[in-house]
Amino acid sequence: MTDAPEPVGEGVWRLALRTPTLPPATHTNTYLVGGAAFLVVEPGSPFEDTQARLAEAVSRRIAQGHRFEAIVVTHHHPDHVGGVGALQRAFGVPLWAHPETARKLQGALSVDRALPEGDEAVEPFGVRALHTPGHAPGHLCLRERQGRWTLVGDMVASVGTILIDTEDEGDMEAYLSQLRRLADLGPGRLLPAHGDPVDDGPAYLQGYVRHRLAREARVYAAVAEGGTDEATVAEEAYREVFAEVPALALRSTLAHLERLRLHGRVRRDGPGRWRRA
Repeated sequence: MTDAPEPVGEGVWRLALRTPTLPPATHTNTYLVGGAAFLVVEPGSPFEDTQARLAEAVSRRIAQGHRFEAIVVTHHHPDHVGGVGALQRAFGVPLWAHPETARKLQGALSVDRALPEGDEAVEPFGVRALHTPGHAPGHLCLRERQGRWTLVGDMVASVGTILIDTEDEGDMEAYLSQLRRLADLGPGRLLPAHGDPVDDGPAYLQGYVRHRLAREARVYAAVAEGGTDEATVAEEAYREVFAEVPALALRSTLAHLERLRLHGRVRRDGPGRWRRA
């Protein structure tokens, strides 16, 4: 990992910072967006040594005559907001986030400006805010105005996977809808929070949709006409990873079951049990 932010598109630089994220990912990408005035997006690390790397990179930009305007977070998860407080204390800048993220962070961090879709605050930095719920209710993406790149947070990853957790207001139906929407917008290069940039964004997003629907077909196939407990469904649908990460497999299974229920294909059959509808 380099200490200097790496250019990954016109007007955007990446610094991969160690965070306590879901394995196999070990880092969350922090992005510097803009030119003479810039944003820091996703200061996710809670570790002091790693926070110091980010502070040094920001200080170098300021020493060059650039102005640090604000912090933006794509959503509320700890591996995306873990360094916000330290960066604010060091530079005295505001935090911008979607109103739903502000709600989820209440009591932990104060959001200084609500950033709904299309908010003009980010336009001077060459990007447009897109509200893309599903992984989190207030998830934001930042799309470069010409569509050359899109900062996608946890919509996709190029290392590891994306968890949709209904216990944290995750919504598989909304998530799939937003993946399709992003693909239709022509996002150019994808800049995820975890892993390297991804070229041919539409194809990658469409591949994510196909993968999720294939997994959902396995979830449905594991639900018997007479009812099946959800742990058994998870073990069958995620058989290649269930032994290693049973809790994550179960949470992912529940997200698919809730979407199947929304579409009238399954229903609850008592606590922890499901049957085909």
